Parts: sequence; C-alpha cells; structure tokens
Amino acid sequence: MPDHVNVERDGRLMIITMNRPASLNALHAPACFEMSDALDEFQNDPELWIAIITGAGEKAFCSGHDLVEGFYEPMPATGWAGLAKREGLDKPIIAAVNGYAMGGGFEIALMSDIVIAEEHASFGLSEPRWGFVAAGGGSQKLPLRLPKPIAMGMLLTGNRMGADEAARWGLVNEVVPKGQSVAAARRWADDILKCSPQAVRYTKHIAMLAMEPEVASKPAFDFVEVMKPRLFALNDTKEGQLAFAEKRKPVWTGR
Repeated sequence: MPDHVNVERDGRLMIITMNRPASLNALHAPACFEMSDALDEFQNDPELWIAIITGAGEKAFCSGHDLVEGFYEPMPATGWAGLAKREGLDKPIIAAVNGYAMGGGFEIALMSDIVIAEEHASFGLSEPRWGFVAAGGGSQKLPLRLPKPIAMGMLLTGNRMGADEAARWGLVNEVVPKGQSVAAARRWADDILKCSPQAVRYTKHIAMLAMEPEVASKPAFDFVEVMKPRLFALNDTKEGQLAFAEKRKPVWTGR
C-alpha cells in the first residue's frame, strides 16, 4: 500500500491526494515515485478520464520538494511528482489547491490543466531563498504564463502570490471558500464528462502543441541537468538546506 499518496477511483475520476500533512505535503523521492505510479495508472487505464490532484489536511496543497528527507535520492523517470518529464498524457488534470502551493507544489499546479484554489491558498517559487532553483518546471513554465516582470518578480524573490491575484493573472480558474476545492474540482470534472472523452483528449493534445513555445522550454529543461551538479556542489546550497532544516535564515557567501 502506498504510504505517502492516497489514490481514490470514483467512476471516471482518479483523485490523487498527497498525504504528508506533517511536512505540509512536501514530497520526497518515495512520494514522487508513488505519484508517478498513480499517474501511470491514470494515463494507461482507458476507464479513467480525469484526474484531480489535491493535498491532505487544510494547510497545504504541496509545499514542494522535501529539503530535509531524502533530497538527493533519485527521482522517477517521469520527473518531479511524476509529472515534470511525463510524455503523452492527454487526459485532463485538475489541481484542487487547498493551501500552500510552494516550490514544486506550484509546479504541479502549473502542469495541471485546470486549477481551483481555496481563498487562503498561496503560490510561490521559494527555492532561491534556500539556495536552490525551481527546476521542476517553475523556471521554465512561469515566464510563458505571465508577463515577464511578474514572472521574474516571483522567480527572483521567492515572493508569494495569493489566490485572488493568481486568478487575476490567469493562473487559477476559480477561487472557492476554504474546504471546497475538491468539490469544485468535481464540478469542473462533471462539465468535462459531458464532452466526448476522445474529443477532450484530442483537444488537449492540440492545445498543448499550440501552447508549446513550452516545447521551446526544452533547452531550459536540458540545461537543468547540466546545472544541477554544479548547484549541488556549492557551499551556499548546503547552507540553504541546513538553514531550512534548522529553521533559520541562511547566511550566503556566494560560493
């Protein structure tokens, strides 16, 4: 049985719940493998048409990559959260954001097709504050979704954006009261289920091709693989990880 991700099948829906509430649903490598397994099942099962991804508890959707536990362990071939490097997934994914969507949590939302956010949710790419880079899709995708000054403001500062502001910038489809994100996601799923499933899949496939300047982000993803060992060798990277674990502000040296 999976330990870190709960999977529920409900008719044509798969509901995937990241279940590490004690760490604000931060995902470590084992959790990412469980996410990948769940999404493999979703992608390959013709009886499943829509996935909803959410987080356990009331505080967080996903607070990103766990910087304390198993940070350097290998990720699945499908990448961060089983999504970042996944190919050929033409079924809709709805993110039900029920709190913090930080770092990799924001990246999961960016990789979803529809995003529902509870009114207390917030979004941010906080990696640089701890000496890291939003390399699981954030640095590559956010500049394609927002005007450059807004995207770069988030990427370079790690500052957060609230649910209402995210909706104004088109990152969120609907803002709902606390505790209502999954119900709203189900409502959106019901609307999708009124459509031909094959037409929906073709539509998503065409739309993704049309939007991909995101294919233009492939060199950015390729650079990530070159950059990672350099970044991880820095003293500042080790300091950021240690400061996070010790719940203090990091002291940067530039080395």
